Amino acid sequence: MDKNEKVELMKMTIWFNLFIGIYNIYVFNEMNSLFHLVLGSINIGAWVFLREKYLNFSFASLFKQDDKSKNIG
Repeated sequence: MDKNEKVELMKMTIWFNLFIGIYNIYVFNEMNSLFHLVLGSINIGAWVFLREKYLNFSFASLFKQDDKSKNIG
C-alpha cells in the first residue's frame, strides 16, 4: 500500500468517524445510554481534531470573505 492509498484510507476513516458519531448521539437520545454518548463524542472529536490535517477542511475557510466581496460599489 503506497502513501496515497494510506491517505485516502485515512480520509474515509475520518468521515466514517463523523457519521458513526452522529449515529451514536442519536442512539443516546433514544436509549439514554451513557456509553453511546461517550462513544459518539469520541468519534466526533476524532473528526474535529483530524479534519484540518487530513481533509484540508476548515470552517474558517468557508466564512472567509475576499476583499472584492466587501466592496459593494
